[in-house]
Amino acid sequence: MTAQLANGGYEIQPKIILNDDKDRNLLKQYLASLKESDSEDLTKPNQKLTTNLMVSQFLAKPLFKNQENINFIKDAMFAATNEPGGTSYRSRFKSKKFMFAGKTGSSQVIRFTEAQREAEVKQNEIDYKQRDHALFIAFAPVSNPKYAISVIVEHGGSGSSAAAPVAQKIIKKVIERDEMRSKNYNLLGEKI
Repeated sequence: MTAQLANGGYEIQPKIILNDDKDRNLLKQYLASLKESDSEDLTKPNQKLTTNLMVSQFLAKPLFKNQENINFIKDAMFAATNEPGGTSYRSRFKSKKFMFAGKTGSSQVIRFTEAQREAEVKQNEIDYKQRDHALFIAFAPVSNPKYAISVIVEHGGSGSSAAAPVAQKIIKKVIERDEMRSKNYNLLGEKI
């Protein structure tokens, strides 16, 4: 779901790769067809395929008729992480290279009683097994999304204190390694 938001609202068909050679051959055929229709050599390292190019070539189905709906959600996710008062603001990166957009959440394990609500009982004050599950979804980098993540911390309490910091560490590591991977491998995943 998060990846579909990040790519502008186009359907993604998940698949399990069972035969690397078969999938590699399909990708080679796809890249060859692009070469014929475009003068750029997309098999060279460091050549970036934009989300729009990939989406248009695979003829992905848009999930929404009005693109403004997707933009509204993406803007809200950006604000939740990068603007003061956002629920995951403490987990943000100031560097544009690592900047991500995300949304926190929680899944209630037990129903809070009226007395607990009136006493403003906090998650860390109740028994571990009764605490809410912490949730966080995000995509990164904001300027050109390539990665999507969903984090669930069972009995973590709130998404902002438990799940968002986990996602932050993973996003940073993935983006740090992205540049190295793109320099050493072509689009087919072959070492160059």
